[in-house]
This record gives sequence, C-alpha cells and structure tokens, in this order.
Amino acid sequence: MKILAELESERKYAGMYERLFNKNNIGTTFSIGILCCLAAHIFYLITFAVNHVTEMTVFNIFSVTMYFSMLIAAHHIKKLDTLTYISIAEIIIHAAAATCLIGWQPDFGMFLLMIIPATFLIPHKKVYPPYITAFVSIVTYVILRLNITDQAQVKYNFTDHRIIALITIVNAIMGTNTLIYSSAGYILYRKYLEYNLACLATLDPLTKLRNRRDMNERIKQISSAGKKYVIGIGDIDSFKNVNDTYGHDTGDTVLVYVAEVLSRNIPDNGYVARWGGEEFLFIIADSDTDAGVSYTEKIHKELRSHVFSVGEREFGVTMTFGVSCGSAGDNKDSVINTADQLLYTGKNNGKNHTEY
Repeated sequence: MKILAELESERKYAGMYERLFNKNNIGTTFSIGILCCLAAHIFYLITFAVNHVTEMTVFNIFSVTMYFSMLIAAHHIKKLDTLTYISIAEIIIHAAAATCLIGWQPDFGMFLLMIIPATFLIPHKKVYPPYITAFVSIVTYVILRLNITDQAQVKYNFTDHRIIALITIVNAIMGTNTLIYSSAGYILYRKYLEYNLACLATLDPLTKLRNRRDMNERIKQISSAGKKYVIGIGDIDSFKNVNDTYGHDTGDTVLVYVAEVLSRNIPDNGYVARWGGEEFLFIIADSDTDAGVSYTEKIHKELRSHVFSVGEREFGVTMTFGVSCGSAGDNKDSVINTADQLLYTGKNNGKNHTEY
C-alpha cells in the first residue's frame, strides 16, 4: 500500500499530460507537425524548381509560405483546429495536383489514403471533420486512379529515376511521420483524458488527496485484510472564522497546505483523504493507536509552526484529531464513528490536540 508512491506516480504523469495539453504548450506540440510539413515542402519546392515543374513550384511557394506563417501563428491563435483543417486541405490538394502533373511514380497519392486514419486520430472538437476528410480523400483518390492510368497522360515525366526514388522516399517518410505523429498525439491525449477521469473518481479536485468515495474502498480493503489498523479523523479548528475573516480563497489556501502536510507525513502503509469540508481522514494499515497518535503529533507540530499571511495580517491554524484502532472482525463504520466521536470530544476539550 505505497500510497505516497501511487500519488507521486499519478502526479508525475498528470504533470506531463497537463504540460503537453495546456493552452501554451499545445502550440509547441502543434508546431512540431507544422515544422515537418514545412521541411518537406521546402524539399518539394527545390525539387520541382530544379526539374521545371512550374505549377508545383508555384504551389509549393504558397505551401512554404503558409506553413511558415502557421509556425509563427501557432503560439498566438487559440483555435488551432482551423490551422489543422487548412493543413489537411493543403495535403489533399497538393497530393492530387502532383499526381495529375507527374503521375503515380513518386506516389504522392499515398497521402490521400494516409491522411484518412491520421485525421481520425487527431483530437477534434467537432465530430464531422474526419468523415468529410475521409470522403473527399477517397473520392479524389478513386477519380485519379480511374483517369490517370498511363504515365503518358501526365504533363511532366521525370527521366531520372534517382529523382523519382528520392521523392518516393521522402513521401514515404512524410506519410509514415504523419501517422506516427497523429497516433502519438492520440495516445497521449487519451491518457490525459483517462487521468482526468481517474482524478474525478478518486481525487479531491482542490487538495489532490483521496476523496471520500475512494477512501471508503481503501478502508474496506484494509479492514478485510485481517490485521490491525488505525483510523483518525482530523478537523481544522475554527475554519469558519478563517473563511469569514480572510475569504474563501484564503480558506482554500489553508486546505491545500493542510493536505500537503498530511500527505507529506503519512507513512508508506497509510492513506489520507479529504473526508468533507475541512475534515480529513487517515488510515494506517498494520498499525496501532500509538502509530496514529505519533502521526497526528507530527501534523500538530508542523501546523503550529506555520504562519499564513494575508496582506499585513498573519494567522495560524490548528487541528483536532480523533484516533481509533480497529482489527479483524470489527465493523469499519463503527471504527470510523468512534474516531469521529473522539474528534468531537477533542473539540469540546479545548481543540488543538488528539483524543484516542
């Protein structure tokens, strides 16, 4: 029951996903794909210019300008979906135009097929764009296949097979890169959503401690394991006065700090949760009352030494705990209720200590 290790692991991946998908870094992530497209079109521009394919040279001047502009705009535009759709449209038109002018030999037509799965893997706010892309791409591909059946039909024929081979290799690399990039983005985005759902189910959104629902499951597991355990319930003393005097934002700051203290000091075989409001609950497996009291004393010591500042005013907070021990055969709800009753006994006996 390495709760600290579990929380650290969750927060580690949470941080990675949040950094990747926050509104600032989405631009950076998007820019990687745009940079690849820009590099490819610079290559196409040079290749077509050297081989005097006028139409595609002009087209790629436009493409290079477009992707360069996107690279700059990626960090300044909030709705990157629009840039994504423009890129997809450019890829389809470029593939179709190149196939019409130079034929199937360098296989620009592969982009018409590869863009379909890639589009479905890219996160979209709307449902229909991938289906429109798939329809346009496949129809374009079929029309080209039916109408361009002979290399003699195209306007430009490359006689140097090395040029054809080089373009084919670049196309294959770019097509594969498109699939890998979109697949990686899809996997990371899915993990990000899974983590958020897990947080909603198991973690308190403010304090990032276990929530009551998840803690009940942990208590159930430990209480049925057949060993002694200790449960403690702690409540921040006079918390209503903090909210009334300093405001709810300060109250939230206090809750977060208390949660950090509780989490930082809990043993590896323990769990701690926000039980409700300003109330927290902990359970330590394979332990007795002494272990629970020792834990709460650490909390008391750290809280008593901490000073909160609001402008020029300063204040501190304390907690009162009730600690109860359970063992195999004990009803877990009874153990919790005992700790809860001890907590309120502590409140009536002067607060800022532990009853057990």
